[in-house]
Amino acid sequence: MSDETENRLRAIIAQADPVPPGLDAAARAAFSWRTIDEELAELMRDSADESAGVLVRSGGGPRQLSFESPRLEIELEVVATGPRERRLEGQLLPPGSAMVTLERPGEDSVSVQADELGRFALDGLRAGVVRLHVLLRGAQIAVPWTTI
Repeated sequence: MSDETENRLRAIIAQADPVPPGLDAAARAAFSWRTIDEELAELMRDSADESAGVLVRSGGGPRQLSFESPRLEIELEVVATGPRERRLEGQLLPPGSAMVTLERPGEDSVSVQADELGRFALDGLRAGVVRLHVLLRGAQIAVPWTTI
């Protein structure tokens, strides 16, 4: 097939069946996670599970989550700041500066820099499903999809 024919076919297909927005970025991100099993942090504790069978009259407090991977522990606290709004506060252990990115299905991600003590916070989050990615000293650690 000639280059001209190939280019014409690509143009026809691009017009008739365009690549959905975000698919290219998602495919590239998936390729970068070739070793996901080694880099996925495991949920070790969820305070919502601990209080599931307990009658709480006070309306409850913040939800606490703990994740562990071979390289990093991630402590999270989810605070309801409104009926459908959340604040996420986190601590990385061992402490250290890192880039923390919050991902939502079908939305742009939000990044924040954890300070030298490993602390970070994200305000004004809509309640729903999220996943965190932590870029720390060249390693990427992901927290499984979690509802906040």
